[in-house]
Amino acid sequence: MEVGDFRSILSLVWRAVSEVNGSKIGCMWNHMDDLLILHRFGLQGRPSKAPVIKSVVWSPPAPGWIKVNTNGASMGSSGVGGCGCIFRNCRGFVKGCFAFSLSQVFIFEAELLAASLAMNFIWKYGWHRIWLESDSSYVVQLLSSRSEIVPLRVRQVWQRSIFQISQMHFQVSYIFNERNQIADALSKHALELQADSWWFSTLPLCSSLVGNDCMGREFFRLS
Repeated sequence: MEVGDFRSILSLVWRAVSEVNGSKIGCMWNHMDDLLILHRFGLQGRPSKAPVIKSVVWSPPAPGWIKVNTNGASMGSSGVGGCGCIFRNCRGFVKGCFAFSLSQVFIFEAELLAASLAMNFIWKYGWHRIWLESDSSYVVQLLSSRSEIVPLRVRQVWQRSIFQISQMHFQVSYIFNERNQIADALSKHALELQADSWWFSTLPLCSSLVGNDCMGREFFRLS
């Protein structure tokens, strides 16, 4: 290799490393040998931060409101799916819950269908003050903006949901999955069911989780 070629390659490497160092993206996870090399290049890097511990608690709705927690599940990136939902009042008492099996769906479609099916039951039972929680930021963003831009095969049911929430007092919020365990358990239970199911009381598989929420038990999340 010619000296000039070596210098041009070294210059290229140096420029690329400098650009990456200046991009301020991500954190470093280096061994000691790596750090020594970076030090020789005069690079500081971005050490990872210590994890932050967050307390996560399920909060009941205000009197007269119904809180709805939804979740969707899918076996694989696009497989047989399920969705689950639980409805509770201001004291944390269960008004109802469901577990529905779905055909081949992506996980985000299962999340959308969980919220849409929840709105159908809300409409059916005449509940007019609704606080919906989901651990899908995608669902929360769409409901917050009342957007109808969703995949074609779920658009019709989603458009009906947008109309329904326009006729009631409605709010939506994101919840960490550590406090959405009941809806998560129901959506996974749906994968095992032979028929779609609605219950007016707590299922045995969810009873301890419902009790934890009623007592305001804390869960902790590292972030």
